[in-house]
Amino acid sequence: MQQEVDFFKRKFFYKTDANEFGLCDDSTDGNTQPAYLDVENREKWIAIVNNQSQFLVDFYPVDGWLTWNRADGSISGRCDGFLSYNDKKNIIFVELKCQSGDSWRSDGKFQLIETLEKFFSIYKKSDFQCVEAYICNKRQLLNQRYAVLEDSFKKETGVTLRVKREIDL
Repeated sequence: MQQEVDFFKRKFFYKTDANEFGLCDDSTDGNTQPAYLDVENREKWIAIVNNQSQFLVDFYPVDGWLTWNRADGSISGRCDGFLSYNDKKNIIFVELKCQSGDSWRSDGKFQLIETLEKFFSIYKKSDFQCVEAYICNKRQLLNQRYAVLEDSFKKETGVTLRVKREIDL
């Protein structure tokens, strides 16, 4: 039996039209604290969102807020949340990391893929003008390239992946 999950219909989400804001995740235990949008405390920002057009943007936490199970009954991986703007026609799924080493990329990819699979089991991709995914790491080196990861993600999901800290709307 498929679990009912509605990514949009809930009372708790963040909204802003600030020209720059951050996405934060204070959770130290993996996923009990949902990620959130912040406009003031730059030192906490894991992702930086540049909103020069000042779209009215909603941020919906996923991890720590929504849960669903895999076919085997185990709890599915989930990304931290997603941004929605342009009357919910543009969606950006975001996984927030603050890690060194190599595993954060594959972990982030896996969490995004499982979230996208659930999302597109409920909503039609054709209902959206643009769907993207980001893995944002506060500790990421600026000169690293992720073309292989981004290409494989696109082939697997049909969604563009960007591995970088800044999100331009």
